[in-house]
Amino acid sequence: MQQTLSQAELFKRFMSWQCRVRKMCVREMGGQPSVGMTSGVYSIDRDEDDEKSRMSFLIVKQEPVEITAEFTHIIRKTLDSKDWLKNGLRILSERHYQDDFNFSNQLTALFALDSALADALLEAGQCHLKFKQDSVEYAFDFDVTELPQQDEAHQATYWHNHLFNSSMPGKVRVLGLEPRL
Repeated sequence: MQQTLSQAELFKRFMSWQCRVRKMCVREMGGQPSVGMTSGVYSIDRDEDDEKSRMSFLIVKQEPVEITAEFTHIIRKTLDSKDWLKNGLRILSERHYQDDFNFSNQLTALFALDSALADALLEAGQCHLKFKQDSVEYAFDFDVTELPQQDEAHQATYWHNHLFNSSMPGKVRVLGLEPRL
C-alpha cells in the first residue's frame, strides 16, 4: 500500500533536494546554476498548464544574518570579484547547504526594478512553480509578496546574488514566495 505524503512533507523533501542540488553546483560546477535551481512559473489556475516564464530562486536560512554578514564582508573587503566568487564558493560548499532543516520555507527571487515578471507575480499575489532536474520533479503553490529592503531575507538574497554578479545594481526587487502547505 502506497502512502500519500502531505504537502508539508513533500516540501521538506524538496528542501533536502535543493540543498543537494546546490551543494553539487558549488562543489562541482563552480557555482553555475543548474536547471534544478530554477522553476517554471505557471498560473495558479489549474486550467492553464502553459509555462509563463522561468526564474531563478534562492533558499534562505531561517536566521540569515550571520551568512549575510559574511557575504557582505567578502564583497566590501576587496574590489576583485574573482575573490568574491572564490571565497563565497568556499563558504557555500563547506557549510552553507549542509543542514536542510536550517532553511526557511520561504523562497526568494531577485528581479530588476522594472521586471515585468515581478510585476505580474505581485499583481496575481500567487503562482504555481514547478521544479525539475533529471528524474526529480516537485510542484507547489506559493503566495507572492515583495520583501522590504531591510528584511533579512531580502538582504541575504541581495548579497548572495552579488557574489556572483559584480555589476549588480544597488536597487533591486526581492520577492518572497511562501508555499501554501
